Amino acid sequence: MAAPKSKLNKKDFKDVSLTPRQKEYSKTIYDNTITFCWGPAGSSKTFSACYTALNLLMKGEVKSIIITKPIQESGEKLGSLPGAEDEKVRPYLESFLITMEKIISKEKLNALFADGQIQFKPLAYMRGATFDDAIMILDEAQNCDMKQLMLYVSRIGHNAKTIVAGDITQHDIAFDKVALPTFVKMVEGIDSIGIFEFNEDDIVRSEILKEIVRRYEEWKYKVNVNGKKH
Repeated sequence: MAAPKSKLNKKDFKDVSLTPRQKEYSKTIYDNTITFCWGPAGSSKTFSACYTALNLLMKGEVKSIIITKPIQESGEKLGSLPGAEDEKVRPYLESFLITMEKIISKEKLNALFADGQIQFKPLAYMRGATFDDAIMILDEAQNCDMKQLMLYVSRIGHNAKTIVAGDITQHDIAFDKVALPTFVKMVEGIDSIGIFEFNEDDIVRSEILKEIVRRYEEWKYKVNVNGKKH
């Protein structure tokens, strides 16, 4: 990659910080090559990962941030989206943009995208790619099967880090295809693999969300994966 035109500096960061638990997650990312994380909505899995990645980029410890997620609709079937490839994937990129704009300015974020320091890569198009000197973030990993997780993790190159994050209670694929717990169990014990779990107490969006998540967890125990009552 050519020398970046836009340098990320400390002054570019907004006045935001991590909670103690989010700092633990960030340290797990720093200390490992591959980090798996899961937890409920609102626990700032994506925010913490993006915050850590932007800091690594600012410090020059990586040269790029690669962000991705499986292209999976949440329940509704929207059909073929109009426009060129960039326009088609834009809705899936939006959550990353919203998150990163909480950390740095929109102008700086656009500049980092423009010169390739931040790149969005659809998971389906990653085969054959290797990312060196990068930190990779896979969000919504609960919508990946085993092949997709293996495809993603095996893209890691020299001097690179990988984050796999998801909420296994909010999958949009058949439950028997949700591979995140199985994949984590498969790689447990390998050196430089970190595993971090957020819980309901880590939810930072609002108190009402904590209660909704608690009741959703209760509902899950009352029905099986096919939605039939026990």
